[in-house]
Amino acid sequence: MRTLLGIFLHRFYEFLTFPFRSRAKTMALSMDHAINPQSDSPLFNRIPPEVRNEIFKLALTVYEDPKSRKYRASAYYCRPGFTRAHRTDTDLLLTCRRVYWETFRLPASINEHTSWYWRKPPGIKNNLIPIDDRPCSIIRRQGLRTVHVFAQQIWLEEVGFTGFTGLWEYACPTTLIITLRHSDWWWWESEEPLNFDPKQEGKASTEKYSRPSDPFEPRSWGGQFRKIKGLRKLQLELETVDKKKSELDAIVDRAGGWEFTLGDEHVLRLNKSKTRRTGRIGAWLVPDDSGENEYEPEETTTSVADAVKHLTSEDDESLPEQESHPPNNRDVVHTTNVNETVKSDSDLDAAFRMYRERIRIRKVELRKAVDKMKAAGVSFDPMESSEGLRAEETSVYYVVTLTWETSG
Repeated sequence: MRTLLGIFLHRFYEFLTFPFRSRAKTMALSMDHAINPQSDSPLFNRIPPEVRNEIFKLALTVYEDPKSRKYRASAYYCRPGFTRAHRTDTDLLLTCRRVYWETFRLPASINEHTSWYWRKPPGIKNNLIPIDDRPCSIIRRQGLRTVHVFAQQIWLEEVGFTGFTGLWEYACPTTLIITLRHSDWWWWESEEPLNFDPKQEGKASTEKYSRPSDPFEPRSWGGQFRKIKGLRKLQLELETVDKKKSELDAIVDRAGGWEFTLGDEHVLRLNKSKTRRTGRIGAWLVPDDSGENEYEPEETTTSVADAVKHLTSEDDESLPEQESHPPNNRDVVHTTNVNETVKSDSDLDAAFRMYRERIRIRKVELRKAVDKMKAAGVSFDPMESSEGLRAEETSVYYVVTLTWETSG
């Protein structure tokens, strides 16, 4: 019944979009004859096409917009490469028909099409795949190559992946990237043990694990790849905190037995040589779905510690300047009732010394976590830390990237 319904909906969609698909083809032919070759322009009469194409790619590559507000470091969606709103400058396409005809597919083909399920940055609309009825949209979406999905585990296993794969036939991506952030795992707030199994239907059980010989259950998320044609690479980016490294490593060990058969009978197999284990320093996340405080504050306020700097000796270098004010979201440092508990300068001096000692202890903990991960062969870039974060606001994250590819 579901198969018949899917065929009916597909035919109905083709019926509705036929006039626009025909118009798109006609427009393509007519534009090909109406284009001015721009023979007097050095861009076209001196620069070779392959070099010109690289220039166009650089001009149309997505980048983080420096004019947009910076995301709050502890927001779910703030991570390397996603600290501000993304922007693509497409004014280039408006210069002339010749430039347009050479570049209009590039924004879709060279950039990742990113969707968030859920906990997305402010102002983002999840237009999953650019399916619409406007002329030429079909030509544009045929250039789509890479889709990157930030997915909560519940969306992947129980809610949305089935519908996601059902839309795949309307576009032609060759690469799918699925990222599970630390905050995307089931009940991460209560530190429930990690488990991940594409062969199980619904929430993966922590009491059983599928074997390589086990089939995919009918509505398992891994079984949905049967609906997909044209995919040639799948990447899973799995992230957790350092203390759960052993749990994630156990999942990675089992992943070697996962093979995904596609609708065109190609099979995605794990390429172990491309498995990457990396670490990074990021903000300590606080469970918060209120949607408030999505951005970093534009102005900083004077803190208690700033007010009592004169109480510390001038030659004391144990407290860096960026850590010169108390945190506001970790329970290891208590600052909620400072005005009530501090009665004198001596009390304030003692509280500040205690705060400074806790920062020192936290720094030692972070360094030990990083050294332990390095000793286990994890590639760790100390520069990949969130700018401006204080030590007591940070966590060490462990990220494993797995790659499945088709042969041939």
